[in-house]
Amino acid sequence: MKKLKPTNDYVFKKIFGSVGNEDITREFIKCATGIKFKNINLDTTPILEKDLIDKKTGILDVKVVADKINNIDIEMQVVKSEHIAERLLFYWSKIYNKTIRKGYGYERGQKAICILIADFKVSNLTQIDKFYTRWKIMEENYTKQNFTDKLYIVIIELEKLKGINDIKEIDNEELLNWCKFIKNPEEMEGEEMKNEYIKKAKEKLDEINQSEEERRLAEIRERTIRDEMAIRDSGYIDGMKEGEKKGKIEGKNEGIAEEKLQIAKIMLKKKMLLEDIIEITRLSKSEIESLI
Repeated sequence: MKKLKPTNDYVFKKIFGSVGNEDITREFIKCATGIKFKNINLDTTPILEKDLIDKKTGILDVKVVADKINNIDIEMQVVKSEHIAERLLFYWSKIYNKTIRKGYGYERGQKAICILIADFKVSNLTQIDKFYTRWKIMEENYTKQNFTDKLYIVIIELEKLKGINDIKEIDNEELLNWCKFIKNPEEMEGEEMKNEYIKKAKEKLDEINQSEEERRLAEIRERTIRDEMAIRDSGYIDGMKEGEKKGKIEGKNEGIAEEKLQIAKIMLKKKMLLEDIIEITRLSKSEIESLI
């Protein structure tokens, strides 16, 4: 059987977001952020099957409250996203806003941390060789002066692990081993598996792989992600943008309508569900059936 990996966000959440696995998550957060928290609480909201076919981002994020006041969001993302920086800032702002209750002053705002694990190279970080980066608000000329400790974003790019040959050059060996586990757990060996928390995470992963029900749910999620990537690969986003541009220039909607029909044809060839095609293209059932 094909082995499931933590890059599947359902599997990732089962390992890092399940109550009882707090020690695993706390250790990973420490390696990713450089901050050691004493206690963490994980979101107890159950994962429903309908969540696995929902294309909304954030549904399977791991939500953490550390030491009762620090709010942390950990996201495993395999679909390359446009405007990742803007999206991360939006996520961070939502987390931070929740820390200020109605009727309280701004001084009540607490630290909000976003950790993005991307199974791709982030387009605006191509000039940085490090596989992880940590972001705060710094003064332009006084880079050691932090404006506030409330904003903290960590970006991990798993694709950059391919360029790492000599572990001695890595400034965060523990995080590197966590990333190797997330990317290719079956390839880890020797010294890489000495961390007791990575060992425990691997045991949890093995339990998931041995459960027929867990495998079924993970495969539902994997199929949803594949469909989304297929849509992107077909040029849907670029095509829609081009259609919108053409419509604005000509003052007509023919470009967008034609683009939708072309995308619908591609989806039909890929044998995607009629309901999904209607939802994505906004075409009517009769319009799509006329293409068959």
